[in-house]
Amino acid sequence: MARARSTRVEEADEDEILVSVGRTGKKVERYSITAEDPTVEDALEAAGITVSKGDRVRLDGETVELDEPIEDGAIITVAGKVSGGSS
Repeated sequence: MARARSTRVEEADEDEILVSVGRTGKKVERYSITAEDPTVEDALEAAGITVSKGDRVRLDGETVELDEPIEDGAIITVAGKVSGGSS
């Protein structure tokens, strides 16, 4: 299980990594994550972001699964399902 020290962190302790996490349309916050072999899911959990069916999760701009490993400096975003439109 991941632990987030706090938001708006500028530097990490030796056993932590810094990641930026946010949902489309909301402010992206930086989190200091402590986890053995941290994943996208760990970072989202630490940020309090729940992924719903149809959401797209991106790591540094690439669509990924929740079990994707992350490194220091990662940027993780979650975009909700797009619906609507007209023909």
